[in-house]
Amino acid sequence: MTPSTVPPTFAEKDLDYYLRMIRGDFAELEETHALRVSPGPSQKNIVILLDRPSLGPTDALGARLLRHFMKALVYNQVKPRAVILIHQAARLALAGSEILQQLSILEEQGVRVLVCVASADEFGISDQLKVGFIADMDNICDHLLNAWKVIRL
Repeated sequence: MTPSTVPPTFAEKDLDYYLRMIRGDFAELEETHALRVSPGPSQKNIVILLDRPSLGPTDALGARLLRHFMKALVYNQVKPRAVILIHQAARLALAGSEILQQLSILEEQGVRVLVCVASADEFGISDQLKVGFIADMDNICDHLLNAWKVIRL
């Protein structure tokens, strides 16, 4: 092997790393760190996943807690990227829902409201949605897997 084709040793790699660190030649790491640490001005890549019409057990307190959470979310400066409604929570996008107004406001604020197509079909509500749009599992998976954080309520 000629000297130019000999792979660097671990010591040489370590030396290169430390020299780069001292010089501050880590622009690619800084960019990655900025993407992970610095959210946009008002929206983080956070997804909220709801699978029932309440926080915790499906009772009056759980429904009230969900209403309070959604109201707080409307007024919070930081917004999630999306709210995903699956299973029983799909009905929250219908007329008469206790959080329909908050979901509508969030949608106006740029938050995507996704309703699972399988859940909507199961309950026969696909044509009755007042907020959001129908999303298949591919779309839902994309949102969940690309999110910085998923909050399941």
